[in-house]
Amino acid sequence: MKVEKLCNFYASKYHLSIILLEYLKEKKIKKYNVISFLQEELEDEINVLVQKYEYDKELIKGIDFRVTKDIYKKELKDLKNTVFIVQGNLQYIKEANEYILDSLENNINVKIINCYNFSHQKLYMRDIIAKSDKILFTTGEKIID
Repeated sequence: MKVEKLCNFYASKYHLSIILLEYLKEKKIKKYNVISFLQEELEDEINVLVQKYEYDKELIKGIDFRVTKDIYKKELKDLKNTVFIVQGNLQYIKEANEYILDSLENNINVKIINCYNFSHQKLYMRDIIAKSDKILFTTGEKIID
């Protein structure tokens, strides 16, 4: 099993939405299964940006950008080639990551994108970055040196 962890720090829900849309576009995400765990809803922001900037609607097809009220009720199956988008406070992200890791089988490779609100987590950025493989920016993934 290979789990690649990315971290992202965003200033607003629109900022996070642009980062995610650009990532999905760059990675040609249709080849991947995308599962979200969101403490805050992004559906309105995503839809506004898709319309305004004419993103391909296929990018977001099948991705749930609504709040995940109960992490443990989200069904995780067929996790091969899966990208997880996790957004919330430190505790929420920790619980979602534990649930994801407990659900994985040995031969699966996945990416987990942990998204943190900069203003709420700026004191913990060093620790968050140290536990991640890459940082996700609007311009793409960067390996942490």
